[in-house]
Amino acid sequence: MNTRAILLVIGLIVGGIVGWVTAPKPDIVAVGPLNLQVTGSDNGSGGTVTATSKDGQINVQVGNPSPLDDRNMRTLIFAVIGAVVGFGIGFAVDRQKA
Repeated sequence: MNTRAILLVIGLIVGGIVGWVTAPKPDIVAVGPLNLQVTGSDNGSGGTVTATSKDGQINVQVGNPSPLDDRNMRTLIFAVIGAVVGFGIGFAVDRQKA
């Protein structure tokens, strides 16, 4: 296996782990028959509030969610960034060998 492929896989794994570990955990509060989920933003732009009934029939969302607020999407984005960085470093290392 060449250096580019190895560093690409390492970057993919490290990026995925960093994305998963640093994802914000939403606050969920049960109010009567509703579950309120509050996702805040650290940069002062607000956040989102989602109210869902316990039987799943009512779903109300206020605010614009960020793709980085969803743990799975954040992990995917960070994994792709890690893979690109790993591939770039592997390309640079292979080029210096030649």
